[in-house]
Amino acid sequence: MSSTALDIAQALIRIPSVNPNYDPASAGEGAVTQWIEDWGRAHGFTVCRQPVLPGRENVLLQFRNGADHPHFMLNGHTDTVGVGGMTIPPFGGEVRDERLWGRGASDMKGPLACMMAAALRLKNAPSTWRGTLTVACVADEEFRFRGVTAMLEQMARLPDFAVVGEPTRLRVVRGCKGCLRFAIHALGRAAHSSKPHEGRSAVVAMAHAILELERHFTTRLTQIAAPGFGTSTGSIGLISGGTGVNIVPERCAIQVDIRLLPGQDWRTTYAEIQTLLRERCRPVPDVQWQFDEPSVVDPSFEFPADHPLVQTACRVLGQPTPDVVFFSCDASKIAARGVPVIVLGPGDIAQAHTVDEFIALADLEAGADAYVRLAQSLMPAA
Repeated sequence: MSSTALDIAQALIRIPSVNPNYDPASAGEGAVTQWIEDWGRAHGFTVCRQPVLPGRENVLLQFRNGADHPHFMLNGHTDTVGVGGMTIPPFGGEVRDERLWGRGASDMKGPLACMMAAALRLKNAPSTWRGTLTVACVADEEFRFRGVTAMLEQMARLPDFAVVGEPTRLRVVRGCKGCLRFAIHALGRAAHSSKPHEGRSAVVAMAHAILELERHFTTRLTQIAAPGFGTSTGSIGLISGGTGVNIVPERCAIQVDIRLLPGQDWRTTYAEIQTLLRERCRPVPDVQWQFDEPSVVDPSFEFPADHPLVQTACRVLGQPTPDVVFFSCDASKIAARGVPVIVLGPGDIAQAHTVDEFIALADLEAGADAYVRLAQSLMPAA
């Protein structure tokens, strides 16, 4: 079976694994998980499946080389976002212009392929390192991080250190922002549009709420800052309301996304927004506000620049100082369990989720090489 990062990445891209929360018709990660399991068994890895959701599982590839410790985990996710609007064949895996094209090329089937290729190289060169290596291929990173959560709950022995392979241009990342997502509903009263005074428009009420939220984002959230991370931010990504142009709408809902910083209590941020709307959004009377429980509460994480894992990775990559990033990923859940972790992967996050997603072939080669060298530094031969 495929052994190079390019071959593996092509195979993974050609197997659709859109997260069903972005496309209900998608079967999820099952087919790509099976391919990875078959690949792992064919190459002599110990393979473990972990249930996450119906028909959606994690798969872990492991090789023990002389000792249980150090235990180094490479973590990547198998799901992708949707493919609507893409201008290239999403599952073509075409190589053109020194790039590999397709959904997941950069986020993150390309980095995951580098991890698998690196693991195979390490397995075939056991004299160059000593310890236990795990490649964790997890589900549902693109929606609620339920794959990594299930992995950590089911692992009998957590790793000593880990790398999450999001595309960072092979820059060592020591921390990232977290994420809080929730829905807000305005509940009014329906009426015929010929007598709008008999109703209470939830859409009008929500318009006031949106303006108040935008002011809150640019005033209160910008007061919450952390060195290197900038400030907390907020945005409104979705809105829905009404049932017909001739009906005063009794319902309107928005979806809110807040980016959290180290030390920021999500409960406080959430409570402040609830209080704000209930106190400030009174121009439309007799409208009730409903706040759903957050659909995503993803903590931020941060390790100091002088942490041994961070220093080792920077030395291997020739990077004077580590970075922090604004996006969230599986790393924060791993860090929350006390496992030292960095984010490090080939490709550029700017290409993630794009209509013409790609990763450079040179990045695939460099990524596999970087993972091999980092593993050998963290698990030196006796």
